[in-house]
Amino acid sequence: MQMQRLNLTYSVVWDGLWHVGSGFRTAATDRLIQRQGGRDGKPFLPGSQIKGVLRHTCERLALALGLEAVDPHATSPDQRQQLVAHFKPLRHTTLIVDRLFGTRFQGDCLFVDNAVAKLTGDPDDDTPATTSIVRARTAMDRVTRTVKEGHLFTTELADQRLRLQGSIRARHASNVLTRDDDGFPYEYSLLVAGLLSIDAFGGDKSTGLGRCRMTLDEVTWNSQQRTPDECLATFEEADWKLMIEMLREGHAQ
Repeated sequence: MQMQRLNLTYSVVWDGLWHVGSGFRTAATDRLIQRQGGRDGKPFLPGSQIKGVLRHTCERLALALGLEAVDPHATSPDQRQQLVAHFKPLRHTTLIVDRLFGTRFQGDCLFVDNAVAKLTGDPDDDTPATTSIVRARTAMDRVTRTVKEGHLFTTELADQRLRLQGSIRARHASNVLTRDDDGFPYEYSLLVAGLLSIDAFGGDKSTGLGRCRMTLDEVTWNSQQRTPDECLATFEEADWKLMIEMLREGHAQ
């Protein structure tokens, strides 16, 4: 059976300071950022966090298009019932996000690597390897709108000049994805649209941290180069309601 293969490389361009916590602290800093290879390494974005944000963004896009989406981490009886109802082979489900990412029934279909410091090859590139700042904050009492006593803490923030690069691999059986004739799969177009829609990563986003822009460096579909505009054109031109009708009638390709 022929496999559908998609390989993406992308860059994360930061618009401000950012914090992806490691869960560790020192005597001087309460919240440290994640780094490659220890305290002297460059900050990075874990693939698991990228995948989680990407899935949430794709679910929001699907709902905006009038499609169904079910959170895989059920928190209510209704959500658990929906998960059970859609526990089936991917080619039989109408959940486009499940078809893209995979499910517990059939396993993962999308593999997201860590986004690490981008190598520019420029000998004059003076992007700091380890530079960060430490910012002190207090916790607020939402009821009284005053500072909580004993809640002063410090957070390490990564330099916004550090660009990161990551990659995503998608692997699907040929009968899982939906396409218009032999065109670019709708699920992959949703992936590209979702990736480019991400505008923040990490903690403390409510205070303005972690704002970013995503740029696609390369898209390869079944060994064919695709431009971001070509991928987005499929997303913009797709008849999503017709696609769902096809799935429900069992005529998905």
